[in-house]
Amino acid sequence: MATNISSQTCPPNTELPVLSTLPIPQNINVVATPGNDTSYPPMQACCEPNLVQIVDRCYLWCEIPKRYLNYTDKDTTAVVVSACLRRNRVNETDFRIIGYGFNAAARPGMASAKQLGLWVLALSGLVYVL
Repeated sequence: MATNISSQTCPPNTELPVLSTLPIPQNINVVATPGNDTSYPPMQACCEPNLVQIVDRCYLWCEIPKRYLNYTDKDTTAVVVSACLRRNRVNETDFRIIGYGFNAAARPGMASAKQLGLWVLALSGLVYVL
């Protein structure tokens, strides 16, 4: 069931606050855009199988599906998700700013600095032994 919350106080579709200031989980990778209708076709199509959710009555967000996280950098992931959202727009005049929140620990293929350091340390120890 779609949720549509009517609000006169939401900013225009060209404004989006810094995602870390919104009550969205910070330990996952997310995409967000202005809106308050969870049945918004671009978000439905590009977030599936994850749920489109509303935060602060004015913004739609979802966890970025794993199919977009096969890239080694967040910029490529953002470009691919943005392309999906544009492809699924209802009409060409439907422009909405898009925001991303990436968490390196939640990204397949992206190691955190600590993980990378431990891997290099283990590899150098192995090379030394051989």
